[in-house]
Amino acid sequence: MNHPQEPHLAAPPNHRTKAPSLDEIGHALDVLDQLAWSLRDPVLVADVQPQLAKALNEEYGVPMILGTLLRNTAHLIEMHALSPWSEESRHIIARLRAAAPELTDCHDLHWDIHRLGGLPFDSRLPSEFRASAGES
Repeated sequence: MNHPQEPHLAAPPNHRTKAPSLDEIGHALDVLDQLAWSLRDPVLVADVQPQLAKALNEEYGVPMILGTLLRNTAHLIEMHALSPWSEESRHIIARLRAAAPELTDCHDLHWDIHRLGGLPFDSRLPSEFRASAGES
């Protein structure tokens, strides 16, 4: 499959052996939430396309990180759950493992966002569009 060429958007993640703090996780979630809500504001696609390309990067973006998080959580439970595993433990592990590929399959979203740069969009903000429509 031919993908458009792009500059390297993210360096390989810094794999730490120490888990991030709750504050660090909270900050990361706040940043993602801020990005999600900023898309509701009057903004041009071209202005947010770089942030979206970074957040949805096919190697280190949100879908890939969440997929890895789910698979590693399943592995952690497998390693530490008392044997024999309860039915509930088996179901939790199975749900985590089933959800992971659904997220990582979203890696093509990265290329969709990247291709936005070549598509035509109105270059006016919605507020400017409404103002000019009201003048006619």
